Amino acid sequence: MNLNYAEFLEIVNKSFLPAYVFYGEERFLIDEAVKKLKNKLLTDGTDIMNLSIIENVDDKNVIDSLETLPFMSDHRLILIKDDEFFKKLNDSTINNIIKHIENGDTNNCIAFIFGDKIDMRKKLFKTISKVGAIVNFEHLKYEEAVNYVGFFVRKYGKVIKKPVAEYIVKNIGVDLYRLLNEVKKFVSYSSDKEILLDDVKFLISSNISESVFRLVNAIGLKQESTAIYVLNKMIANAENPIGILAMIGRQFRILLKAKYFLKQNLDRKELQSRLGVPYFSINDIIEQSKRFEEDDLIDAYELCLKCDRELKLSYDGNVVLESLIRKLCN
Repeated sequence: MNLNYAEFLEIVNKSFLPAYVFYGEERFLIDEAVKKLKNKLLTDGTDIMNLSIIENVDDKNVIDSLETLPFMSDHRLILIKDDEFFKKLNDSTINNIIKHIENGDTNNCIAFIFGDKIDMRKKLFKTISKVGAIVNFEHLKYEEAVNYVGFFVRKYGKVIKKPVAEYIVKNIGVDLYRLLNEVKKFVSYSSDKEILLDDVKFLISSNISESVFRLVNAIGLKQESTAIYVLNKMIANAENPIGILAMIGRQFRILLKAKYFLKQNLDRKELQSRLGVPYFSINDIIEQSKRFEEDDLIDAYELCLKCDRELKLSYDGNVVLESLIRKLCN
């Protein structure tokens, strides 16, 4: 089955499947889907014993996980989070995984978490499409993101009017992790029950999106010192290094998509819809995309993915980000 998130929610409580693939841009919903799968499969109190998370695959750790029996439970869940999965495993191991999935064994359910895209021509994905579920987590549409802002605000015991939620999405974008982080700021700042537009405008006045745009612009012009200056200013404003990296990666992804869609001669309104960005930013995005060759944008995005892994292992995110900026400028 090839599903979206809503369709996944419909089936997750009805049946056990031997394998799942989660991929796409909306990482918040991927994490939510993993939580729902864990809650469905794993028995309370034994979940630690029956959950294997593999972030650096090799032939041994994958096969060992598949051969381990559930402990005081009917099911185990194996999460594989490695975009280089196919490069690291030999054909024999991948064929063993395929056979396990074809057998329909839900004792050891396996879920793969990949990046934005997957190659559906691979035999593994064809097999999972037949007996499991492949779920694509695209960025939400504008109205869906607005609804999530309301949900996040209510979660923290406050209320927000729709025009204010719309203002937030127009300025922050539709990425749910970014929206959640911003909502936390609004909730902490606001002393009232209701999140007010004036408070939101004040907090967004030094919008990270604007800073990231300036930073990426400097990278496009190979102005390393300017890019480092903008980065350090963002860090001085207490922006989270992981959040900064996510926005840098998002901007390169938007520029790459823009170059692709511009080749199709789309008008600005259609381009805005395809990119999921505010209409007033379209001209700036078009101009910024011209500063990069397509291959440079692909390389930049891949460097951001590598940096994400380094950030999670580092005690000094500032140094990791500065290193990334120097690589991107050179």
